Amino acid sequence: MRVLVLLGAMLVAGCGSFASMEELEREAMLTGDWSAVEQRERVLARREEREGLSCPQGHVSYCERYVGSTNCKCITNDTMRDVLAAF
Repeated sequence: MRVLVLLGAMLVAGCGSFASMEELEREAMLTGDWSAVEQRERVLARREEREGLSCPQGHVSYCERYVGSTNCKCITNDTMRDVLAAF
């Protein structure tokens, strides 16, 4: 019986609410503690790095790697052709 209660409590805890970035920023403005916002930004950056940048139709993802970081952005197909033609 205890195992069932514990399992139920864990299940309910796992279904807790997820604060949006706006809510985290609003709370950080009030408290001055930006650690939760910074942690969320790190999680989102890791996810974006893992999944890649999602660009709209007619655009491609262009990434530049620097020491210890990668900067990606969406550029038009024409711009990418111009970049590749320069090589």
